[in-house]
Amino acid sequence: MSGVVVFAPGTASNIGPGFDCLGLAFTGMGDTVKASRVEAPGVRVVSVSDERVPTDPLRNTAALGATAVLKRAGLEREGGIELRVEKGLPLAAGMGGSAASAVAGALAAHELMKTRLTRIDLLMAAVDAEAVVSGRHADNAAPCLFGGVVIVAGLDPPEVTSVRVHDSLGLVLVTPAYEVATAEARKVLPESIPRADAVGQAARLALLVLGLERGDANLVRHASWDRIAEPRRAPLYPGYPQARTAGLEAGALAVAISGAGPTIIALALREKRQEVAKALLDGYAKAGIKAQAHVAEVDAAGARVVA
Repeated sequence: MSGVVVFAPGTASNIGPGFDCLGLAFTGMGDTVKASRVEAPGVRVVSVSDERVPTDPLRNTAALGATAVLKRAGLEREGGIELRVEKGLPLAAGMGGSAASAVAGALAAHELMKTRLTRIDLLMAAVDAEAVVSGRHADNAAPCLFGGVVIVAGLDPPEVTSVRVHDSLGLVLVTPAYEVATAEARKVLPESIPRADAVGQAARLALLVLGLERGDANLVRHASWDRIAEPRRAPLYPGYPQARTAGLEAGALAVAISGAGPTIIALALREKRQEVAKALLDGYAKAGIKAQAHVAEVDAAGARVVA
């Protein structure tokens, strides 16, 4: 094989009580990596569609993911790889952009070089790649690679479990016209939390998982509660309180910050998604902030070869 094209979907993480452990892949947006074999060893980035993304292979997560795969497979001296990265996800938006590129790069290298690595090996390669730019966590990389909704219970060793989502549920993602750097959002997190908040957070996460699997609207509504990240990060998200209130009034079952934000994600019944999307946009508009909406479903397939 001389070339391969891989698509990796966008992801939302945290989703209320699932801080750093719950993530989902969504349809309609993602990053694409085109990989070609070359004789000279190493991984090089030939082009990136967004000029703000570095082509330096030590700072580009697609290249870092591909390099990690070659290293794990012991193929660092078996020729090289050139990458062309097409960013379909916005930067610093909370839609898993760095993870998508890392996963796409890792999977492209795996397919191109025909390695014998497992999917867990590919996940850890992507996690190591993303760690260079946004910290070591897998709640974006895991759903991006495996698809669907996943819970990441640990990384050493990796523990990833899929969560079924009822067919009645859909998604709305809204991205306001400003950026929030993941590093900045992590700086404001507390070093410790009260026991009551920890217990409550765990209970709400359990309710959310049950609600997703059963399609139980009441459970999902009662589960959209976060006492760890959202209260501390609130000043980073102008317009979010107004948008959240408007979305819930329009029928959203839950509205939460996606990852480090500023994108917000709403869980809603499929037939309510357009109404919820309009309400969320109206909420931001009333706060004087422009925003874009993306109506989606859970992407069950995850990262895949498309050519």
